[in-house]
Amino acid sequence: MLDAGWAWAALAVAVGWMAGTRSRGASCGVAALTCATVSYYVVDLYLWGAGTDMIVWLVFGVPAGLILGLAGALIRRSGWTGLIAALVVPMGAAVQMMVMPPSAGLHAFPAAMAAGIVWTGAGLSAAVAVHRFWRQRRALPAAERMSTP
Repeated sequence: MLDAGWAWAALAVAVGWMAGTRSRGASCGVAALTCATVSYYVVDLYLWGAGTDMIVWLVFGVPAGLILGLAGALIRRSGWTGLIAALVVPMGAAVQMMVMPPSAGLHAFPAAMAAGIVWTGAGLSAAVAVHRFWRQRRALPAAERMSTP
């Protein structure tokens, strides 16, 4: 109901963030999207007899997992790099809500509620990322002054 694209991207970013280093983040992002794709299509095949697009999504998931997992690992960095990496998921969710809002097959109220949840989460996480960035920027000059003899 909240749609899948931004949530799958968030999975790869979160796993990359937990992995820590850039190389582990990228490889764990690929592994997370591969596992999520295979498990989704196995369940899809079992429950509905579908599951025909798995190879296409696996081919897409490898480069996407590399990039998104790397972004997750870069969130830990300070400065512009960390800010941009931290904004990947909220911006992706916002773009997806504008391009493909959750309305297919839903009544008006559940679709609006789902969109509201996604917009709220994207806005809050973007605000946290920007706040963290500005807090680090303000702390930097004080740290430099303290290290000067």
